[in-house]
Amino acid sequence: MASAPHIRSDSLSLVTVMCRTIPEAMSFYVGALCFNIRFDEEVDGQRLVIASPPNLTEFAPLCSLRFIEAKGQRDKAAVGNQGGDQTFLQVETDDWDAVYEKLKAMGTRILDKEPRKKGDYRAVTVLDPFGNRVNLIEKTTTTLGKMFTADVGLS
Repeated sequence: MASAPHIRSDSLSLVTVMCRTIPEAMSFYVGALCFNIRFDEEVDGQRLVIASPPNLTEFAPLCSLRFIEAKGQRDKAAVGNQGGDQTFLQVETDDWDAVYEKLKAMGTRILDKEPRKKGDYRAVTVLDPFGNRVNLIEKTTTTLGKMFTADVGLS
């Protein structure tokens, strides 16, 4: 029997976003948040689109969004309610000002009157076109260092 690996490499690879239409999802996630389309093809009679955050490198844990148009009743009930009353997704950016200004310019519904500031970063909660809550968090090298030391128990 083979022994378990010393370092696990589990990661989250896909999160499904139930949507009314794929173009509407792409407008927000690809248009406003600058995600890159990794896959856009017809699969078993249904359009399948997968988009990943910009500048994601393959050696980092890879997580993408899969946009699916809701067809059945359960799917339709999930549109805009994927996180319930809580945050559905957290998107981190190292280009806060550009992304925040783009969200405002595109008319994205922003739930905070002003960005929340905590220590070295800013955050804001917005709604995607379907009503799911998405947190946009400023990612800085200072913040990353603090998160990393906390993750490995050095703080």
